[in-house]
Amino acid sequence: MYRRRRALAATAVALGVLALVLTAFLQGSRTREGTLPIDPNGAGPDVVLADVAGVAISSPIRPEDLTGLGYHPEGESFLEMSPRGKNLSGNVLLGLLRSDPAPEKIRYHLMHPAERPGPRTGALDVGAEAGTPVYAPVNGTIVSVRPDPVLQEGANVVEIKPTDNPDVRVSVSLVGKIDAEVGPGSPVEAGMTSIGTVADSARVLKSQLASYAPDADNHVTVSASQVS
Repeated sequence: MYRRRRALAATAVALGVLALVLTAFLQGSRTREGTLPIDPNGAGPDVVLADVAGVAISSPIRPEDLTGLGYHPEGESFLEMSPRGKNLSGNVLLGLLRSDPAPEKIRYHLMHPAERPGPRTGALDVGAEAGTPVYAPVNGTIVSVRPDPVLQEGANVVEIKPTDNPDVRVSVSLVGKIDAEVGPGSPVEAGMTSIGTVADSARVLKSQLASYAPDADNHVTVSASQVS
């Protein structure tokens, strides 16, 4: 009888611990889903999202307009970016056990590769509603503006030669209406120079970012490559 009571007590304790873990897990998941990519109260318009080949990549979307941030492979020719901030796609249980008194202001997802080649952080999808202003992600000079090969009509790729490393090209794709002042040879300032608007790609493409950030149906994609 004593052994049975002790076993029942141990089982009850174990179930209690499991219930607490599951509750924390669900609360963490709900908190994660409702978390802004960047706290607009703690970041300027030129907030840096990542670094690549000595170049700081600022957000092409103002913090208050962001709906999601997600990295993914996009091909072997793209350079690996070093994200700044907190990876929301990490292990939730480990996150519950880790002390985090000062959460990162930037929160991003490391999205599933979906059989695409290249580095896991070769491209960054930056979510925002269609028509939202898009800003240059680096200081430099625009090299070209060309039709986006994915969307074809209604979207463009803006390629920039960054001042900090002229041997690199930083591209922003899925840019809709291009500003009249923007063209080859135009100087741009990170987070300040408007280059166009977010294209309405959701009418044609299913955004992978939307499966991580439900409001991110539309986005622009930032990538970097080495000049051959």
